[in-house]
Amino acid sequence: MFSEGEVAAIVMAKRWMKQLQAPENQARALALMALCHYRAGDERQAEQELQAAQLYLAEVRGEERLAAELLLRHVEAQGLRRAGRLEAAQQLLSSLHAQRARRNRCEAYLSAAALATVYSMSKNDVKALDHFYQALDLARETGLAPVLVNALNNLGSFESDLLNLEDGARHLHECLNKALRLGSRRQIIFAAGNLVPCLCQMGCADRALEVARLHLMNRISDDLPPSLQRQEEIAMALLESGHVDEAAAVLRGEPSIDPMSNEKLTLRTSLWARILLAQGQVQEALDLCLRRQRELEGEPVADTLPVERVNLLRVAAQAATRYGDSALGYRLLEKAFAKHEQLLGVAAKSRQMSLRFAHRMREAERERDLAKKTADQVQQLNELLKSRVMETARLQKLLQAQALEDPLTHLGNRRQLIEAGSALLTLAIRNHEVLSVAVIDLDHFKEVNDLHGHEAGDKVLRAFGDLARRTMRAEDLVCRYGGEEFVLLLPKAHAAQAVERVAQLLQAFMSLHFEDGASARFACSFSAGVADSETAGDSLDLLLSRADSALYGAKAAGRSRVYVWSCED
Repeated sequence: MFSEGEVAAIVMAKRWMKQLQAPENQARALALMALCHYRAGDERQAEQELQAAQLYLAEVRGEERLAAELLLRHVEAQGLRRAGRLEAAQQLLSSLHAQRARRNRCEAYLSAAALATVYSMSKNDVKALDHFYQALDLARETGLAPVLVNALNNLGSFESDLLNLEDGARHLHECLNKALRLGSRRQIIFAAGNLVPCLCQMGCADRALEVARLHLMNRISDDLPPSLQRQEEIAMALLESGHVDEAAAVLRGEPSIDPMSNEKLTLRTSLWARILLAQGQVQEALDLCLRRQRELEGEPVADTLPVERVNLLRVAAQAATRYGDSALGYRLLEKAFAKHEQLLGVAAKSRQMSLRFAHRMREAERERDLAKKTADQVQQLNELLKSRVMETARLQKLLQAQALEDPLTHLGNRRQLIEAGSALLTLAIRNHEVLSVAVIDLDHFKEVNDLHGHEAGDKVLRAFGDLARRTMRAEDLVCRYGGEEFVLLLPKAHAAQAVERVAQLLQAFMSLHFEDGASARFACSFSAGVADSETAGDSLDLLLSRADSALYGAKAAGRSRVYVWSCED
């Protein structure tokens, strides 16, 4: 079963394959799908997609090939890890991690986190911890909250497993808070599920139960994948707070097995043994623990957490002592102490590494503060220069506006029409697209000035400019060509489409009413001619000339209408 994030990733990858036909995009999309199928345990499907991605990669050259190839190697490493070939996965991921400086930050983070996981599976806790911290650095560099949440979750849960509880709890609290801000149900469950056992081991039973009730019980449902079913963590929080019957009810269901995570049977056995002890079934609790202990010793389970082995031994020792076999209880407790001491040694190294990381962060902050102080001093020295630069920029903007903008309507002027129009036409021809030109002349505008005054005439010109700006599309260009004449440039619009838009503009303009200084009300209209680059020519001068010819045809036909230039004209 796929998680919600994996479903989204597969949907996105399929969309890439459909929309982006370049071989490098096909290769990356297939690699992403293979990664999700490895995570879901479908190795056969993942390998087929990885082979298909390799075929597309063979067609890619240059920098695109290197970036796609590195992603494919990362996915291949996940397949090796999945198959239990940890040494081969480690070598491949190490080579990817060595190239992190030249890689996309997100993909560099994925490889660093995967390498840390492989080290942890190989019981190389110190290297695993070091790479989890490096992964956290890379996650912060991405600036992406979901990536940072994932990195904090990985590091915090690993520190908790190593009994570096203080740092583990700190990172997991930060992780949970960021996950809550993101609103991601999956990330919240992961963060809370790892924080609960950490709090239980710290003796914070009330807080652990609060987190479990608020962020696990209220969010987990049967339809979620195994990785999000946290019965053991919920039962642990309940047991630590004395809710034995409720813990037993939680554990009675079928255990959820996530093939990519640590095994939960040892933890589940310890919890059931504690429940049996609380219910007075001492012999049953002891038998349960000893049976699981023999399984672990007879056929070592690589993905059993050391802390779970310690807890199993402790519960078994408690059951043996209560059963009356003090000698067995002592031997089991002695084993538990020996394993616990080993963990404490690694926890001390974990704590040391955490302090080193915190020191590095403080140094970075100090350097940033020093740089800010220097920048403030430079800013003070440059304050006068800044004001002069601003004044110069203002004058340049004013000159530019005067050069390209009509001062009355604030539309583009004839110069902007020639410069921008030539560029738009060149772009349209290069892209095998069409450009339409509309030349517009306000009807009987001289009479408006004569009857109502030049101030009223200016009001009409400004109103037309405002209306044209609002009515036309963002990519259209509206210019005042001179006097009462305007030009519209409409990219990607054929003549028929341009006629329709200009006709809509005409209707809107005719619905406007104006008033002169003597309170006399009047309305206006315009005539327009349209030509497009597919039928009327491939130069701006020719398009303007032929649109102008169509304009004269509209005037001759009685004005207040839009005509299209044709070969007959």
